[in-house]
Amino acid sequence: MLVLIVEDELYIRKAIAEMLGDEGYNVSQAGSVSEAIGLVEQESPDVVLSDINLPDGDGFRILHYCKSQHYSCAVMFMTAFGNRELAVQAITEGADDYISKPIRFDELFARLHRIKEMQSLRGQVQRKVAQKIIESELSVLGDSPPMQRVRRIAEKASGSQVPLLITGETGTGKGLLTKLIHATSSRKEDPLVSINCASIPENLLESELFGYRKGAFTGADKNKQGLLESVGEGTLFLDEIGEMPLLLQAKLLHVLDDGSFRPLGGMHNQSFKGRVVAATNANLEEQIAQKLFREDLFYRLSVLTIEIPPLRDRVEDIFILAEKIYVGLAEEMGHNQTQLPFDLIEVLQTNPWPGNVRQLRNYLERMLIMGTEPDAEPQNRTLSEALIQFEASYIKRSIAECAGDKALAADYLGIGLSTLYRKLEI
Repeated sequence: MLVLIVEDELYIRKAIAEMLGDEGYNVSQAGSVSEAIGLVEQESPDVVLSDINLPDGDGFRILHYCKSQHYSCAVMFMTAFGNRELAVQAITEGADDYISKPIRFDELFARLHRIKEMQSLRGQVQRKVAQKIIESELSVLGDSPPMQRVRRIAEKASGSQVPLLITGETGTGKGLLTKLIHATSSRKEDPLVSINCASIPENLLESELFGYRKGAFTGADKNKQGLLESVGEGTLFLDEIGEMPLLLQAKLLHVLDDGSFRPLGGMHNQSFKGRVVAATNANLEEQIAQKLFREDLFYRLSVLTIEIPPLRDRVEDIFILAEKIYVGLAEEMGHNQTQLPFDLIEVLQTNPWPGNVRQLRNYLERMLIMGTEPDAEPQNRTLSEALIQFEASYIKRSIAECAGDKALAADYLGIGLSTLYRKLEI
């Protein structure tokens, strides 16, 4: 625990510092308000132990600064013996504790120990709250076994700073997952900047990412800030990374390796402090074999990888997702009835949804606009056909979860191995 002692009387300050040091505390010292604020910024102490009367102001300035800048340090004031009014004012204005002078060190150690316990407890509560927020936000993705795995990795990804690669078919929700990971990460106060690498020509893509300086090329009549700079310490989302030209792939690799970039026409490198999240619906390993994607960039991006399964492989998520999407759309459109019609369940769960969540959303949006079920993609199937499809899909997922061991999957499902093969052949 680092304690910042703020006291203008040198001998008193040194005596306190010596006693705390002997007790195992790390100590920093300041003799004025301005010096104390500077050390708070530089060292982020756990506790500020401050006198109230200081040469350049009072200790309340330090308290108000720490609170306004959201520093997590506790503030304890040293007050004159018997000055109860000042002690009450300190607590009222947000101080964590106070101790009377002359200081009894056994009392000081006890109060610091209590602060340490309170900070530990507060940290545990904050971590639990953050975990609940993550679980709540990510629940929109679905609750099937495949998506539970996605959520577990996403929770780890939100607490990590390394590059992340998200793969999956078009419409599975790669962009949504990126937003949720950013929103539950330590970078959430900084921007999430997105760019689709497939929708911008190569020459424009480079200037969008790196920016340029005036005179870098014909038409560059002023400086342009690129996304690598504007993202700050936030998240840069590179959608359709598989469509990025090879030349730009090399430059992106340099950014990830060195943490710096140079705008077009610039003379000096600039630091890149953001986090890169890339997404693709392409098979990058096949593209590597075809010399369309750099192998070294692939390994740099895929330190963490999340593969989002298509809707057809997680039928049990369809109704949950449809319900969440329907309620949100109905509220946006001002509909009185925001509950998903029950008679849609069979229609929704029997459609293969090749466009995945995006197609599902479009279908529900059209239905709400038209007021009736649109002539949409869902295929007309009997209930028995729907159940057969669901059963086969569930068996295939169980086999995958058992690492391809069909006998183990059959045992897990409580059916014979011959029954499992028969149901797969239907």
